[in-house]
This record gives sequence, structure tokens and C-alpha cells, in this order.
Amino acid sequence: MSIRVPSDVAVAAALTRRFAREAGLAAAGSAEVAVVVSELASNLIRHTRSGGTVDLWVDAEWLWIRAWDDGPGMVEPERLFAGRDGRPGPLPGESLGEGGAAVRRLMDAVRVTNRVGGGLEVVARKRLTPPGERRLF
Repeated sequence: MSIRVPSDVAVAAALTRRFAREAGLAAAGSAEVAVVVSELASNLIRHTRSGGTVDLWVDAEWLWIRAWDDGPGMVEPERLFAGRDGRPGPLPGESLGEGGAAVRRLMDAVRVTNRVGGGLEVVARKRLTPPGERRLF
């Protein structure tokens, strides 16, 4: 899904939650994945001029999320997950800076890299619930 304007963030999160439920994640897991997509999509709007793209897919064991953009990238991409690092709070005009840390906590595995030619790519995965263990809540 293309993420270009702030309303795309809400749409992506809602569609993600539904997709995750249909893929077999429990309510809590699907909510976590929706939060992750919301955080990644928000960053696409906040840190790039043209937004970016979020893709979701499943295989036999995992729900995958890939978010990428054509923005400036990061000097140290792994810092995306650092959070505030002890800073007392956001500076004027900043967010709390905890979105990347939340992505790391809520997913089973996350990788962030600068893309060749510019931009950043985040790939995350969450283990699907085996069919015999699925619950409504």
C-alpha cells in the first residue's frame, strides 16, 4: 500500500489488523501488527517528502511486513530501534521517539537497512499462531 498522506496511516493499520486476523493471528497479535504498521507508516510520512510503501504477506509460518521509502536513509539505521536513549522527552516538534523501539518489541524479528540508491527499508516478521492454538481472545 502506498503511504502518501496521514489518512493512509489509519487505513493501512485497519487493513493490517484484518489481514492479520484472517492470516490466523489472535486478536492481541493482530493488534500488535497493526500498531507496527501504523508506526512504520507514520515514519514514512514524517521523515520523507514523498512517503513510501508498506507491504504485507504471509508464508507457512510468518506474517511479514516490509516498509520502504526513497528518503534520505539514516547514517546508523539500527538507531531506529533505540528509542529516546535516556533523553527526558521530545524537543519541540519531535515525537516521543519510541515508535522504532515498539516495532522491535512487538515483532519476532526486525531488520532495517539503507537501500541502494537512497531510502530506508524495514522488514519485520511475526510468527503465525498454529491452527490448533488459535483463539478468539
